[in-house]
Amino acid sequence: MLTSAPLIRVAVRVLRVVPVRVVRALARGAGVMAYWGATDRRRTILGNVSRLAAGESEAGQRRLARRTFVNLLEASVDLFRLPTASRAELFRLVEIEGREHLDAALALGKGVIAVTPHLGPYELGGAILAAAGYRVHAMVEDIDPDTNAALALYRQATGMQLISRSRGVRTVLRALKDGEIVLLVADRVVGDGSEGIELPFAGGVRAVPTGPASFALATGAPLIVGHIARNPSKASRYLIRLEPPILPQSTGSPADDRLRLTSRIAERLASVVREHPDQWFVFQPEWKRRDD
Repeated sequence: MLTSAPLIRVAVRVLRVVPVRVVRALARGAGVMAYWGATDRRRTILGNVSRLAAGESEAGQRRLARRTFVNLLEASVDLFRLPTASRAELFRLVEIEGREHLDAALALGKGVIAVTPHLGPYELGGAILAAAGYRVHAMVEDIDPDTNAALALYRQATGMQLISRSRGVRTVLRALKDGEIVLLVADRVVGDGSEGIELPFAGGVRAVPTGPASFALATGAPLIVGHIARNPSKASRYLIRLEPPILPQSTGSPADDRLRLTSRIAERLASVVREHPDQWFVFQPEWKRRDD
């Protein structure tokens, strides 16, 4: 969701002086304009929604697609608030459900691999866990030094550490060995696709990363699927839901174990995405085919 260093810095400055409600209103308007102006991305989102909400009418699917753009811009506003928000403001913004699952998994002493989709303000989810006192390391796509420096604002605000995808394997293994949390966004493959398996996913077939399963099988760390989305109860703006842990089990066939575990992860992620079709922020047309 985060993009360039200039955007991050400008957004943080704006939110220091302009009321959040005003910025959110502007974001909603910008989201509608983006829906109409970004033709290729609109087509991709409509393709996503046609699978995620196949039972909706065409008009309903168009509404969900338009809401996706609006939700993305609104979620970005809340993410950019991180460097200037107090802890009290953060916890009024986000509620955590299922924290007992995370604590139980951490008690095993092998660290935890937290897996999430590109759903809602997912970076905010990891940051909230860090602000709540958990030691969180989030793996991110490779970023340039200037953007990395801008993102230091978020590390300073919450304590969440960022791990570069191309250089992060040792850091991930060390964090798990130290009993900490590694957060992986795992609903799409980044790069040449060599680290993915094509699996059924929310009405279609997509390549799903094998990294979470590989790390879990190599270390014995439990996996927890979690996500952050708009809170239906309105008690807070967003709700983080953490599911019961998945314990990795080895049968002596690494390829089969990796496939089986990745399939379980994909099934849970797909269920979450289908629950919130207008908050899945994936703009890459990576469907292989329909799952007929």
